[in-house]
Amino acid sequence: MTSVRLLLPAEVVEEADLPYEGVRDVSAVTLAVEGVAVVANLATLATLQPQLGALVAAIRNWRLRDPRPSVLLTVQGPGIDLKIDLPRNVSKAQLLDQLRPLFADED
Repeated sequence: MTSVRLLLPAEVVEEADLPYEGVRDVSAVTLAVEGVAVVANLATLATLQPQLGALVAAIRNWRLRDPRPSVLLTVQGPGIDLKIDLPRNVSKAQLLDQLRPLFADED
């Protein structure tokens, strides 16, 4: 079971209504937005995958409200190291496509 530690703005976590598994896993994948106050949430990839659309929509909505021209979303963990530029107008399709490697082995 792969865990994901989400370090995202509180409003993203609230809007996406992400599941909380209460899992403790030292090999967790970390999904983090750099340079903002964040809230931590821990879930498994299996429970997060059905919520991916809501998570991506929440991130996009937050970016539309955030005044900075760009923010970096990092995804790091065993076998994964992604750095995703989030311009203010990031599309849901673009973000879904860039996060796809996170779920590649979960099918």
